[in-house]
Amino acid sequence: MIMLLVDALIYLLLTLYIEAVAPGEYGVPKPWYFPVQLSYWCENSDYNPYFETVGQKTNVNSPDVYEAEPRNLPAGIQIKHLRKKYGSKEAVKDLTLNMYEGHITVLLGHNGAGKTTTMSMLTGMITPTSGTALVGGFDVRTDIHKVRESLGLCPQHNVLFEDLTVREHLYFFGKMKGLSGHALKAEIKKYISLLELEPKEHTESSKLSGGMQRKLAAGVALCGGSKIVMFDEPTSGLDPAARRALWDLLQTEKHGRTTLLTTHFMDEADLLGDRIAIMAGGELQCCGSSFFLKKKYGAGYRLIIVKGPDCNVDSVTSLLNEFIPKISVDQNIGSELSYLLSENQSSVFEAMLSKLEENKKKLGLLSYGVSLTTMEEVFMKVGKDTEISAPAEHQQTNGIDNVVHSSTFEVDDSSILPSGNKLTMPHYPLLKGSELLINQLIAMFMKKALYVWRTWYITLIQILMPSLFLILTIVIVKTWQTIPDLPPLKMDLKAYGKIFTPIEVKNEHLRNVSLIYKDLTGGIVLNETTKMSDYILRQSKIDLREVRQNYIMGATFCGNETAPTIIGWFNNLPYHSIPLAVQTIYNTILRYYTYNKTINVVNHPLPYTEDTVISFQSWASNNMGFQVSFSLGFSMAFVSAFFIIFYVKERVSKAKHLQIVSGVEVLTFWLSSIVWDLFFFLLPVVGVIITFAAFREDGFRTGAELGRIFVVMICFSWSLLPATYLLSFIFSIPLTGFTRMTMINVVTGIALFMTVNILKLPSLELQDVAEILDWIFLFFPHYSLCSCVHGLYTNYAYNKACSAALLFPGLCLRPNICCKNNCPENGCLQRTDDYFDWQAPGIGRNIAFFILDGIFILIILLMMEFRLFERFAYFIQKSDVKIGTDNDGYEEELDSDVSAEKLKLLTTETSLLLNEYELVLKNVTKYYGKFLAVNKLCLGVKKGECFGLLGVNGAGKTTTFKMMTGDEKISAGEGYVSHLSLKSNMKEVHQLIGYCPQFDALLEDLTGYETLTMFSLLRGLPSAKIHYVINYLADELLFKKHLNKKVKEYSGGNKRKLSTAIALIGDPPVIYLDEPTTGMDPAAKRHLWNVICKIRDSGRCIILTSHSMEECEALCTRLAIMVNGCFKCLGSTQHLKNKFAKGYTLIVKTKKTPNLLANGSTTSNYSVPSKGIDSYDLQPVRQFVAESFPGAMQMEEYQGLLTYCITNPTLTWARMFGMMEKAKHQLNIEDYSLGQTSLEQVFLTFTKKQREE
Repeated sequence: MIMLLVDALIYLLLTLYIEAVAPGEYGVPKPWYFPVQLSYWCENSDYNPYFETVGQKTNVNSPDVYEAEPRNLPAGIQIKHLRKKYGSKEAVKDLTLNMYEGHITVLLGHNGAGKTTTMSMLTGMITPTSGTALVGGFDVRTDIHKVRESLGLCPQHNVLFEDLTVREHLYFFGKMKGLSGHALKAEIKKYISLLELEPKEHTESSKLSGGMQRKLAAGVALCGGSKIVMFDEPTSGLDPAARRALWDLLQTEKHGRTTLLTTHFMDEADLLGDRIAIMAGGELQCCGSSFFLKKKYGAGYRLIIVKGPDCNVDSVTSLLNEFIPKISVDQNIGSELSYLLSENQSSVFEAMLSKLEENKKKLGLLSYGVSLTTMEEVFMKVGKDTEISAPAEHQQTNGIDNVVHSSTFEVDDSSILPSGNKLTMPHYPLLKGSELLINQLIAMFMKKALYVWRTWYITLIQILMPSLFLILTIVIVKTWQTIPDLPPLKMDLKAYGKIFTPIEVKNEHLRNVSLIYKDLTGGIVLNETTKMSDYILRQSKIDLREVRQNYIMGATFCGNETAPTIIGWFNNLPYHSIPLAVQTIYNTILRYYTYNKTINVVNHPLPYTEDTVISFQSWASNNMGFQVSFSLGFSMAFVSAFFIIFYVKERVSKAKHLQIVSGVEVLTFWLSSIVWDLFFFLLPVVGVIITFAAFREDGFRTGAELGRIFVVMICFSWSLLPATYLLSFIFSIPLTGFTRMTMINVVTGIALFMTVNILKLPSLELQDVAEILDWIFLFFPHYSLCSCVHGLYTNYAYNKACSAALLFPGLCLRPNICCKNNCPENGCLQRTDDYFDWQAPGIGRNIAFFILDGIFILIILLMMEFRLFERFAYFIQKSDVKIGTDNDGYEEELDSDVSAEKLKLLTTETSLLLNEYELVLKNVTKYYGKFLAVNKLCLGVKKGECFGLLGVNGAGKTTTFKMMTGDEKISAGEGYVSHLSLKSNMKEVHQLIGYCPQFDALLEDLTGYETLTMFSLLRGLPSAKIHYVINYLADELLFKKHLNKKVKEYSGGNKRKLSTAIALIGDPPVIYLDEPTTGMDPAAKRHLWNVICKIRDSGRCIILTSHSMEECEALCTRLAIMVNGCFKCLGSTQHLKNKFAKGYTLIVKTKKTPNLLANGSTTSNYSVPSKGIDSYDLQPVRQFVAESFPGAMQMEEYQGLLTYCITNPTLTWARMFGMMEKAKHQLNIEDYSLGQTSLEQVFLTFTKKQREE
């Protein structure tokens, strides 16, 4: 017991030591000698000479691009000369930066700029190459455990416990951060209220929406009084409403904390950031407030003109030249024309805009507007990825490189003009029939081969584990199998322990002889009147047990002088008592005559008889069979479980679904998988055969015997693999699937095998129960494997023993070796000459069960994949679900545009619709049980159209996409793609659609090139053309230099590019893009917009979902906003803005002002507010707007940002612009935007309606 505790303590200390010096990929390792360092046992001083004191100027960056730091605020994070190198690549280069308490510092940069690496070093996930940082006053190199005590982290992807509720998360992390009692309860209550999660307080995190999960992740970072909080793209993937709710939380909680935030949303950075730092190529490019950066890098104003069909760009430029000489077109993109206006020329803006207003119809203009510099333009100028600016062909102004933040579009459907530059995708005839099948099989085998190669360590374990286990088993069992030679036995009394030897002396002449006897035995001399027999009887009455155990022998010395006699007594119960009694008497006599001589008697056993040898070998062979069966069953439990890892990964990442959407049939997918896995399974099987052959063990040495093992193992793999595929559907984490699958295999294999063998023991008299269970357990492949191998060995051993029984009939008398064919009836051994006999120990039934199991489970798998069970369940429940009723008032709730679309699609003949539209949805409905997820959608999308599908998380967008791609079955209604039904021709539909899912459905162990090769093969591209297509797509999407990297090494933006490239392979006529730019930096995002525009203008039908309203305005010809599973509005961007948001939108951003000082004065330094607390003087701005724009309604007030709706039709752009320019110089206005109501405001109007509903 004590040693177990000591062992536990030793292993605990070793674990802690290894964790400290080798924390793995993520963590800062300590030196191997850290336990002997004084600094480890003593607290470090807060002073670090590497840093200057707070309040002193610590930046070494150019003051031209680095705004002066506040001197009266403590720096929560101080970074000094921080570097990180990966091989020869320097990810972070000499970074020096301070972040202050009470501020939100936003870190911007393109994908791969070094943001995540910097954050990882600050949190101790990776070690700096040089330089360091103080976080909360502690050095990340030496005191990372102290850093983490006050650190809160919200990573890019939610790190939540699936089975814990909202309250339990806050409780757990609050406890981890040191809270308890009433303080912990108050903290939980506070954040549940701040997060607006009261209705979901007791809901598990896995059941929360994406927006709620992000809120919870932010709450986890903030709770417990974290003084340093880091957010890595906290609003990525959220809809605008959820994003704004999270913004509110961050603004509320920033006081008293140092907050670091990374984002790809420039409006988010502009609104939240007190200081904004921009990185590029691992270096800090600039840092300061948004006002400072806009002044430094801004181009002034941008005039955006929406052209009509008859617009002459030269005429517009000539008119503007009258006011601003040498003005030139900055961008001419489709229907949008833009010019840059210098702030120095603002005096002529009002007159210029008035002239433009007067000549609006003559010039063919639909609308125009003016926007100030945005943070996105600053970022594009400062932090643009060099990869995007490198290729010359991507510098043309034919895309949407500068779509402005503030839209001023006033166009209708007829004004959507082509960009004039279509994407000329390489188009080759796709393979059909057997050629396509061969291509797809190559792709499937290539995928598996590359995975096996990249995970070589798992492959090695799978191949070697059975052989290693088998070697150990055979070596150990062979040491038991040899009949031990019986050792010689020396005859003496030492082996008997404490004994009593009575001595009876009746002849005085033998008195001296009796004393020698007494000396040899330690005996007891009886008195002269006691007889030996009487003494033994008397002692037996007193303690019979002692007499039987301890009275081994005795002696009587009698006779006379001429005829002395010694009589030896012995107890016939102990072994060897007779020879011991005789030997002791002779030794007594010998010693009497020779004084010190004795006779040593040694018993040498006789050799084993032949029947004994055969009997023993039979038992040993049976034991070998059991141990080998156990060993193979145990090792195969692990080997087979490894197969599940890949299939869980493939399914959970949606890579499997994407392959099916790309054209591979379900039958091809699974049959190719089982063919590959059967082939791979040959490797460990061959290893087992080689091991048996090397040891030449009886029963496994001849070709026939090894052949039988080979057949068993192959049949086992056939039954095992479909079962593994089927069970992969119940796991969502690959390693969890592996561990639980191993446990299942062990329990259904060796555990059941041992149970049946124990029940077969004659002493238990449960052989009938064992026989029944044996038949039942044959359904389990691992049990059947153990039973097979044991049966083969047992049958071999019994046949060998029973052959010998002909020569040694005496064997029939042994109950464990009798043979029914050679001995009397009711012999106990069951054997057969045919090893594949149906009756045990033949393995015929095991083989049959293997084959039938495999076929049966494979059929179930395919039935599940073809949704037969789902269709049957739907058919059973159909009568309980009300679908498609028209008397429920639904039609009355429809918007007029939605109703018109619905009426056209339902009343027009289907053949005519299919000729007009590339995609048609007619009353498409989806139920989950009785929950209505999608409610009778009607939609038609033409060629050359980009249709936007908008809605908050949970509105039904993803479900609609799933139905259009075949991931979910349509409950009611019908859909068509290029004349093909979504319900009955999904196999053919998959050949016509390209799909970029919301989350990257990629196999991360493959490279980008290998991934594109695989999907090109699946699409049916000719092999000779694949290389060209891949390079073309990589060039167009700007990730060619990453092609040969593993996908796991890609940034989020590059993964989206790769996913988009997959959707474009084969030039499909219909393309689904589900949030294609999520995680991309602005430069990469705009380039992808260019590509999508070119694809659209080349005649492709595109369905797009996005949470970026700016993206939808730039790309979509029409869009619809979904609420609760149905369309609430439908039409072009301009149509929706005209219909739902009349007038103009004025957004005024006021400057932050400090609290009033004690003397009533204020400081004019914008970037250094007193005590770090911001306030806004909004009253003068409100008064100005009320006086200058009668009837203006304040729509929103948010952190010094005022949004107004101006509906006065008499106000012109020129007049409004003139008034705002004057106010900007007179009032505390930092920035303003004047334009038509944005799509985001329309969207938010509908989301508010949804919340109300």
